[in-house]
Amino acid sequence: MKMLFSALLLGAAIAFTAGAASAQEAQTAKPNPFGQGAQSAGPASPAPKKTRAASALKAGQFASESEAKASCPGDTVVWVNTGTKVYHHAGTSSYGTTKRGAYMCEKNTAAAGFRAAKNEKGK
Repeated sequence: MKMLFSALLLGAAIAFTAGAASAQEAQTAKPNPFGQGAQSAGPASPAPKKTRAASALKAGQFASESEAKASCPGDTVVWVNTGTKVYHHAGTSSYGTTKRGAYMCEKNTAAAGFRAAKNEKGK
């Protein structure tokens, strides 16, 4: 009796798993009402990272750290938060992570109206 109950539970679990998989396949097979035949990649694919538009950057600001380093080889590259007008040094938690910002040469920050973060020590 115990074995029969275990077999029934196992069978129900397998049927449930198979049903969930076929429901997911059916859901992804639906046509996209917003595009012509375009289908969603499904919930497993991560959303693409948002990138800053190059036109939003002002003079002396760079989208990547490597561009900034190439522009000012003898100066320190910092991350400027364009919303708060504060800049952060490499190795700090805010470096490159704020919602709005760009990389800049530290020598150009004062002229652009940025100040150093109060809780960070410069290099």
